[in-house]
Amino acid sequence: MHPLDRIRQSRELLILSALGLLLLGYILIHISHILSPFVVAAIFAYVLHPVVGWLERRTGLPRALVIAVLYVFLIGFLVIVGFLVIPALIDQVQALVNLLPAVIESAEQQLQQRPQIRIGDIVVDTEALLKRLDVAAQALAERFSREAVPLLLTTVEVLIKTFVFLVASFYFLLQGGSLVARIRLLAPRRYQRAIGRILSQVNLTFGAYVRAQFILFLIMASATYVALTVLQVKYALALGIATGLLELIPFIGPWTAGTIAVIVALAQGSAPFGWSPLQLALVVALVYFTLRMLEDHFVIPQLVGHFVRLHPVVVIFGVLAGASIAGILGLLLAVPILAALKIVLMSVVEELRHPLPREVILIRGQDALDNLAERIADPSRRDIVVLIESGAVTWDDLPRIQAIHQIAGEHDVQLQVVTPDPVAASIVTAVGLPLVTKAPVEWRQEATLVPDVRSAPPPAERVAQPRAGVEIDGGVQPVGSAVQVEREVRHGGDRD
Repeated sequence: MHPLDRIRQSRELLILSALGLLLLGYILIHISHILSPFVVAAIFAYVLHPVVGWLERRTGLPRALVIAVLYVFLIGFLVIVGFLVIPALIDQVQALVNLLPAVIESAEQQLQQRPQIRIGDIVVDTEALLKRLDVAAQALAERFSREAVPLLLTTVEVLIKTFVFLVASFYFLLQGGSLVARIRLLAPRRYQRAIGRILSQVNLTFGAYVRAQFILFLIMASATYVALTVLQVKYALALGIATGLLELIPFIGPWTAGTIAVIVALAQGSAPFGWSPLQLALVVALVYFTLRMLEDHFVIPQLVGHFVRLHPVVVIFGVLAGASIAGILGLLLAVPILAALKIVLMSVVEELRHPLPREVILIRGQDALDNLAERIADPSRRDIVVLIESGAVTWDDLPRIQAIHQIAGEHDVQLQVVTPDPVAASIVTAVGLPLVTKAPVEWRQEATLVPDVRSAPPPAERVAQPRAGVEIDGGVQPVGSAVQVEREVRHGGDRD
């Protein structure tokens, strides 16, 4: 295939891939409201997949039974934790919500004492801020009053989604590996290994990110709860869980959690150790800042490592785009989806820039023809150049060469033939294989099977030195040296 044809096909493939991704994105946007239980189920399966695999290996029980037993234990654990934690959590959340009017009133009192606030050369009119606070307070009151009306419908919807989540997560855990294998088998054989490699990298990255976020939630929620309890900050349980959940939102979440905790410390009215509320708020801010630094420098590198490497601007854009497209779910999944897209894009670019080298096989007898048929069936093979020596094949080998041509077509392998023998050239032409040389070529060493360039022996041991040349790109070039084979035959010197 001419290099220009290769570039043209690659460009067409990229255009079709881009159109396919746009169509897929359009469909997902319009059905995002029903995808949430399936996405959450997939995340849950990612978290539990290593646990299920470990239990399956240790116990020897069927995978379905292991998953069922694990579900029973998890549901029992959640029920116990729910009875112990949820009542206190609900009380603290309600108290925290009830605290909002007091916070707004305290802010209004502070603003009323100062008609203007000067920040450098900027003067802020506090009267306008007071009006905005009144509007915000009324909006919050109306919002909470409206939330109680559709409570029954919301409960029914949650029950349905919970059932879908349980069923979907069970099957994801049961057949997750086979689903990936089926996706790989949908591709043509010549691309299956590359697609399998991409899927493996995406799976590794996505799994590492999801498990890291789950561990981060546990670490930050526990550490924050303990710290706020020691500092006697009210609603420590609710603030700790909120901090863990907000950790799932890159950049914005941690600072939002810290801001909420500082506001609560300022508004609670009392402080321990003889501190003022302002001093308590400063200590709370210092605690959040310290936890954030420890997380960034020690926890995240150990949990995620080199799996997710994205520029901060790209992450911010992805988070905002995900929130706009799919709400909270898009906000949480923006980073792993961006990481997966990066892996796919980098793999495609690498494939276009550095395609796998062609394999060169020297034919000197019927055994080599049989070996050629076996090598074609290898799904990792894409392009094979066949060097047929004079007298290596006869007209009796026509059915064999036809079968080889058919196998190559079935496996999407491109075969090209270099031969000085007129009989071999006639057979190859009759079968329909591309012939890329006309000049006579002789080899002085025994038949040699040349593997891929990347794992081949030194050039002097790979291919015998020729006594003639091959017509490539309009001129006779020396054939047989590893350098020439790699430059002309493996990397673009092919012809249709």
